[in-house]
Amino acid sequence: MLAAPSNPIPQWPPFVASAPGKAILFGEHAVVYGKAAVAGSLSMRAYALVTPRTDGLMRLCLPDIDIDTTLGALPSAAAIASLAHPGDVATLLSAALLPQEGPGRTAMLTFAYLAGALLPASVRQSGLTLCVRSLVPVGAGLGSSAAFSVSLAAALLRLGGRVSAADSAEERQLVDQWAFRGEQVAHGTPSGIDNAVATHGGFLAYTRGSSPRQLGAAHPTRVVICDTRVPKSTRALVAGVRALRDQHPAAIDSIMDAIGALAEDAAQRFADPSAERLEDHLRGAVALNHALLAALGVSHPALERMRVISAAHKMPAKLTGAGGGGCALALVPQAGAASEVAAVCAELAAEGFACYPTVVGGAGIECAARVGAESVAAWVERVAGGGCEDLADAFAALSADALAELAPPVLRKLIH
Repeated sequence: MLAAPSNPIPQWPPFVASAPGKAILFGEHAVVYGKAAVAGSLSMRAYALVTPRTDGLMRLCLPDIDIDTTLGALPSAAAIASLAHPGDVATLLSAALLPQEGPGRTAMLTFAYLAGALLPASVRQSGLTLCVRSLVPVGAGLGSSAAFSVSLAAALLRLGGRVSAADSAEERQLVDQWAFRGEQVAHGTPSGIDNAVATHGGFLAYTRGSSPRQLGAAHPTRVVICDTRVPKSTRALVAGVRALRDQHPAAIDSIMDAIGALAEDAAQRFADPSAERLEDHLRGAVALNHALLAALGVSHPALERMRVISAAHKMPAKLTGAGGGGCALALVPQAGAASEVAAVCAELAAEGFACYPTVVGGAGIECAARVGAESVAAWVERVAGGGCEDLADAFAALSADALAELAPPVLRKLIH
């Protein structure tokens, strides 16, 4: 078990910890068979505002999924340490406090586990409010739970005096370790790639059973994430590919080898100092990777329709994640105008799809008590325009555009 906190910060002001979502660029399905995959962080982020209390209560406010609850007592660090698996934390809580199922239950359990393990006695006694806003769609395969776990772990470690800005390798490794435990609460046996991407940012390569490898990427890349809103089952899609491989092992293994080779090649090319060369390579690799995945039977008419629309705007696209619906990503040319991005998003929206212009390969975890020259508290009050006595309530009411102002400046520049 990781060590308990020891040096809590005194008289702490409100602060924000934020972490990105993730998208898989190359290697879906082949990673199940030991091949490489490449993933990158998104500029779509989760933002955790942490404010002090004086009544000893722990308020968890998650307005994007309609959760606003107060916990009177957290499990002790000793009780957390005694658990055989982080997912067993539900045994330490009253069933009456928890939703029966869904992302709200998962978030509450993750909070109880990490706060029980990490909060110092002084903060337990005074209490806190944690309000998390997320621009990462829930249930879309874009790492929403990892963005939550990483921002939560960083915030709690900061309160315990073990993390400051989360900008050193040592601090990020500590955040990653605890966020992985949060992901165990949510998913049982996670791969670790989602929390690694959300913690470290940039691009990572990984193979099953190995630690993710940070890539020396030189250029964040503009993309449009498109959620087809077609429900899919990752378990069923993986099982379908396995059945196909059982019928045609040599052919399917060749496809897996090709997908793995694309991922390995991309992993080497992300460090190319020439943005133009990287873009030329990625355009071809994205189209080829999708064609190989389609040969495995994991595309969907909605995904193909999305690709036709984006191709008409010279934005090659592929599914990201398990396929069968879900999400796709389209590469935006480096010289692509904002009007062209708006046009493709409008066409995709007309098909009933949700679109998110974003950047892949940007910053990981960040902790800050200031936004530019303002304190976090002053920034929230100014942007909210007044009318809320409670800072968390004001934060909960902020628009997505307002929240995006909290993104690292380089990402804001690339998006716009």
